[in-house]
Amino acid sequence: GHACTTGIVTPVACRAGTFAFGSRNAVCKPCRAGTYRNAIGADRCLPCGRGSFCPIGASLELPAACELGTYPNATDSDGLPDCLPCTSGSFCPGGAAPPTRCAPGTFASSAKQSVCKICAAGTYQ
Repeated sequence: GHACTTGIVTPVACRAGTFAFGSRNAVCKPCRAGTYRNAIGADRCLPCGRGSFCPIGASLELPAACELGTYPNATDSDGLPDCLPCTSGSFCPGGAAPPTRCAPGTFASSAKQSVCKICAAGTYQ
């Protein structure tokens, strides 16, 4: 978690959003997209959590800002907040929330639904 540039006698701790693994590091490297580090002196970055995004050099996880009827890509590796359309049978309230299956007695017959509709009387899901 430290680096020594030319002419420096004492190692300098990597700042948040950067890391240095092992020894003899000349510089601290920025965290890759999809990872972050919120502490100084880090020797590795942490994976960005589900529903968050982390651009290159992130020092914290940022919440996804997905529209109603969409959800954030949980396996996104580029660090950008990709939002995917909710599938039929589920609803997506937007933001960083994952898709949720419709409860018994409700339905979402098409994609990109932000709520499930109640089944009509005499019908069921």
